[in-house]
This record gives sequence, structure tokens and C-alpha cells, in this order.
Amino acid sequence: MQRTEQDPPAEMRVSRSTRRSDQRSAPGGDLARLRWQLRAGGAILAIAGVAILSLAHAANLGWEFYILNVLIFAAATLTAYELAAVSRKNHVTQAQHRRAQSFVDTLELQDPAMRDDLTQLFNRGYFFERLEREVERSRSLQCPLAVLVLDVDRLEGINEAYGRQTGDAALAKLAKVILKCTRATDIPARLGDDEFGVTMPETDRRGAFVVATRIRRMLEVTSVCERDGQSIKLTVSLGVSGFPWDGQNGDELVQKADGAMYVVKATRRGTTDAPEPTPSEAGLTG
Repeated sequence: MQRTEQDPPAEMRVSRSTRRSDQRSAPGGDLARLRWQLRAGGAILAIAGVAILSLAHAANLGWEFYILNVLIFAAATLTAYELAAVSRKNHVTQAQHRRAQSFVDTLELQDPAMRDDLTQLFNRGYFFERLEREVERSRSLQCPLAVLVLDVDRLEGINEAYGRQTGDAALAKLAKVILKCTRATDIPARLGDDEFGVTMPETDRRGAFVVATRIRRMLEVTSVCERDGQSIKLTVSLGVSGFPWDGQNGDELVQKADGAMYVVKATRRGTTDAPEPTPSEAGLTG
């Protein structure tokens, strides 16, 4: 169920629905593999039964042995095929649920009330509402969920040196970078003035770090704006968390990622009382 890679970036979110599938395994894929494994197991049991009965015949064993083995192997084979049918039914049910949820999500994407005016990312209210739904979905499907929180470093310096309009342009450019580095199924949002978050369904810890690294590296080579002949670039501090290893609800996940992000920010500023961040605990620096 876990994915460890993410899709390559696309130019705009409206066109990312056509990007190729990432390397994660969907729950339906696991069920399909289980179904065929069960059927293969049933076939193997049937072949083994025939082989044992042949050996029993060669050894001239009694008829009671034949009947007992026929019953055992028939029951085992039927059980394997019945379990395969159940797994297929579950797969169909989950596929229907995913299609219905996709339809609802598409309608929400078109609602301007869900958007931040400056960046056109989702707003804080929608982010937390959707995060809770995704946590419940991940719990029911027993699949991971990752949360990424990032904060712009020294945005106030840009505002003071070049004006608030330049700072706003830099934030809008950062939003485009986030969109390029995430998938159409992710939920990127502006959580505050210079703080952003991304909910990543069906994403494990390693997959979250892939996205964090991608954002950081893209910002290293991206000019957010030009002022007075100078190319202005942003750096960010990032923190990650995930379900179920860091929390059981949306608030816990955001608090964990937020805390990890601030550990990174304090370390970047050279705070002596901040521990050195590790990838699994503090996220990645920008």
C-alpha cells in the first residue's frame, strides 16, 4: 500500500490529471495480488492432493485414507477460491468508493471558497477539514498518510527591502513550485502568512521526504522575482509527519510536522539549544 516515489512535476495543477502514475501501490493492487495468490494456492493444493492420492494408491493404503484426503484438499481449495472472491468484492467496493470520492473532490476543486486569494492554493479551513477526512480514509484502508509543513525563511526581510508587493509575488511563485512538486491527489494549502502545508494521501515517510527534497531543490534554482537587477530566491524550512506513526488525527499530525519544521528553522538560524534535526524526526532543510 505504501508509495516511496512521487510523480514528476507538471506545469500547472489543472493539467496534472494527465501525468503518469507514481510508483506507489494502491490498495486495489494489493487486493488483486492477494486474489491471484489465493487462487494459485488453491491450484497448488489441488495438485498436491492428486500427488498424495497417487502415492497412497501406489502404497496400497485403505479407502479411509482416500476419503479423508479428498475432503481435506477439497475444503482447502474451496476456501482459497472463496477468499479470492471475497477479496474481489472488497476491491470492487473500494474502487466504487474511490470514484465517488474523486467526484466530490473534483467539485471541491472548482469552489473558489476553498482557495486562498493570493496563491490560489487551498485555504487553511479546507486543509484541516480535508485532512481529517483523509486520516479516516487512511485508517479504514490501512494505508499511510503524510503531512508536510513548510515556512518561508526571512520573508520579512524581503518585505522590508523591496515592499510587501514583492513579498506577495514571492509567495505566489512559491505556491507554483509546490504545485509542480506535488500530485493532483495531494492537498496543498496556505496555512498562514508565510506557512504552507501539503496533505499527501497514501504516502509513507520516504515518499514525504522525496517531496520535501524536490521542493527544496527546485527553490535553489528558481528566481521568485527580479528587483533592481537582482534575482530573489526563497529558502524554506520543512517538517514532515505521517499517519499512523506520528499521530492519529489531523491536529496531531500538523503539530508534529510544525514542531519538526521549527526544529529545522532554529538549527538554520544557529540556535545553540536546538538539537541537530534528523530526517526521520525533523524533516529537511531548505
